[in-house]
Amino acid sequence: MSVLIVSGIWLINSKMNGGKISGDRSADDRVVSRAVIHARVLRAILGAVPMNVGRRAALLDSEGLTAKDLLGVQAAIPLTSYMRLFDRLAEDQQNPALGLDLSLTMGPDLVGAIGYVFLHSATLDAALAAFAAAVFSIQGVTALQYQRLPQPVVRYVIADEALHPRRQDVEFSLGYVHILVRRFLGAGYVPREVHFEHPHVGQRDHYERLFGCPVYFEQAQNALLFRAEDVSAEGRLHDPHLIGILQHYIELARPGGPMPDILGEEVDALLPGMIEAGNASCRLVAARLGLTEETLRRRLRQEGASYRHLLRRRRCAIAARYLVETNLGILQVAQQAGYGETASFTRAFLAETGMTPSDFRRQRR
Repeated sequence: MSVLIVSGIWLINSKMNGGKISGDRSADDRVVSRAVIHARVLRAILGAVPMNVGRRAALLDSEGLTAKDLLGVQAAIPLTSYMRLFDRLAEDQQNPALGLDLSLTMGPDLVGAIGYVFLHSATLDAALAAFAAAVFSIQGVTALQYQRLPQPVVRYVIADEALHPRRQDVEFSLGYVHILVRRFLGAGYVPREVHFEHPHVGQRDHYERLFGCPVYFEQAQNALLFRAEDVSAEGRLHDPHLIGILQHYIELARPGGPMPDILGEEVDALLPGMIEAGNASCRLVAARLGLTEETLRRRLRQEGASYRHLLRRRRCAIAARYLVETNLGILQVAQQAGYGETASFTRAFLAETGMTPSDFRRQRR
């Protein structure tokens, strides 16, 4: 079973009538303008950090925000602003692991009713599945994926390569899932392993002490790996009556509205996970969308796109991030982006960016 939690646990659709997007937007913001995050998340993060009012106001002002923009049940801010503010906050506190540290102090109320559904579910498997079903989806931004078989794992995928800086958001998101699981199973629980895509910064033993297990950096995915017996474990606080009430409330709060009708966007949203899994064939993508390969190619042509170009663009975007953010060799970067050897990767990257991978890395660094 595989289910999808979109937009980093707590994102909502910016097109909803009650939504509010605060602050000025840069060009990068407009690229992901649909992605907004509940202001209560940033409010909780700022509230957990010792900081005077003036410094907090200055940080918010750097993204065109004020304290009033964080108030209200429906208040939301652009995801890009949230990520940049989180990174600046970590620099201000001189703590590269700030996102992880803060995540472990947060309670179930951070994500609203679904946090309590999680804690009162019958099994951890049911808790993660309910968590997925309750979160409102946004096409092609970020995703938290729960996979039960063959190896229980929660992956955090940032599908939009334009979203930077991401370290604090990634560590906060996975750390928050970890603390919910620990509340569910008890203090004795530890994951099997933790993986992060980004390079190691700070003290590794700090991460391993907080998670209680091996933590690996510069990996192919951001992920929590579980033991099979953990996801099958029964919840200590299971309450089916409370679950029913909360799920009814969540359903009433779910925003309506049509799904995006641009097929290219749907294909682009699927590609990161499929590239990571090592099979991003057009036939498989078409099957995931309930289409034949011929129909998929025809509809993409009608939109002025092609599967080949969508795949190359996405692979090169993934590669560009690895070239800038990691010290992986060119062959390793090529493999992470779905290429079997460097020659075909270099040709594709040169066609997409106008530079070889080596030149791109030197220029961006």
